[in-house]
Amino acid sequence: MISLIKRIFKSRGVDKTIYACAVILTIYGIVMIGSASIGQTVKYGPTYATMNMIKQGIFVISGFGFMIFLTRCFKKSWVNSTTTWVWYFIGIILLVSCLMFDDVNGSHAWIRFGSFTIQPAEFMKIIMILYLSFHFGEIEEFCQIPKNISRQKKEELQKRKLWYCVARPILAILFAFILIGFIQKDLGSALILGFICMMLFFVTPKTYYSKYKKLSLIVLVIGIIVVIFGATFILKPHQLGRISTWLNPLADIEGDGWQLTNALVAFSNGGLIGKGFGASQQKYGFIPESHNDFIVAIIYEELGLVGFLLFLIPYCIIIFKMFNYGMKVKDTKSKIILYGVGLYFFTHLFVNVGGVSGLIPMTGVPLLLISSGGSSTWAGMIGLGIAQSIIAKYNRDILKEQME
Repeated sequence: MISLIKRIFKSRGVDKTIYACAVILTIYGIVMIGSASIGQTVKYGPTYATMNMIKQGIFVISGFGFMIFLTRCFKKSWVNSTTTWVWYFIGIILLVSCLMFDDVNGSHAWIRFGSFTIQPAEFMKIIMILYLSFHFGEIEEFCQIPKNISRQKKEELQKRKLWYCVARPILAILFAFILIGFIQKDLGSALILGFICMMLFFVTPKTYYSKYKKLSLIVLVIGIIVVIFGATFILKPHQLGRISTWLNPLADIEGDGWQLTNALVAFSNGGLIGKGFGASQQKYGFIPESHNDFIVAIIYEELGLVGFLLFLIPYCIIIFKMFNYGMKVKDTKSKIILYGVGLYFFTHLFVNVGGVSGLIPMTGVPLLLISSGGSSTWAGMIGLGIAQSIIAKYNRDILKEQME
């Protein structure tokens, strides 16, 4: 068994530290999902915690399969003008399919097959990273404008380049954002997707985009101002309720502030080393989503700051590795993919921990590889697998250069 594991994780340029962090986070997640689920056994039966651990274990094992396959087989040539649009439309179809199923807390964000659910928005984030890696990283090279041409022809080619390199990808981003945020009514996922896409636009090193980056910053500032002053007209009542709860969680302890208030109680109970594994009080009905979005509160209550750092440090290592390799690789497409995966993990970490701790308004997003959920686990593993294939190629190329 040990030799089999060694063969599976045998490195041909991959970063073993990223593998180790993924193993630590997933095992930690399974254990804490089991502990957090115990509080719901009275409601769902004595096997509820065990079944949640088994389900998450299946997602993790299959997720590792996806990651290893992509690490060994993924090629950046797979990301081209045809495949990016094929995957984009598959993602859109899956997002639209969610509208055929009953909503959960007002959100149509899941496809249901009995007790098994899929959240397409998680996979759409990975799809958009690949889509933008081509449209912001490579397509501009195919739209070069020759110098010795007529002015009319030059203007025509400039408009064509603007459409393919800027307008079309931005429209694709906006369509996905509106579909997730306002049709599915999953604003948290939409904001994360929008933030990742926006940052990938700003980090692309292509000089062609410089003037459009400046224009985008102006539009972004105006948009933020409009949202701040027009929030009461733009946001739904439940979204405004989350903001008011964030500003004053004690104002409605029995209502909108129930989960956040009890999460803050869990944090205050934790201290340095916590109350002990399995000893959380808040998981017994005080925090309903204790094994999902609010699992951080249970971790902190049971294991304290030490337990919090046990997942925060591996998370930060993964994020650092993605950004570090992103700065090193020369190919723009690979650079954007690595930055995108790093941003995917960073935004989920920041939004989840920030929302549960009251730092930012709660938006209900999972903590990748830790929270219960197959879609987020699979998407995270797929992202790591794609990133590892790029990292492996980079490390092999460096080794070849050193040997020459």
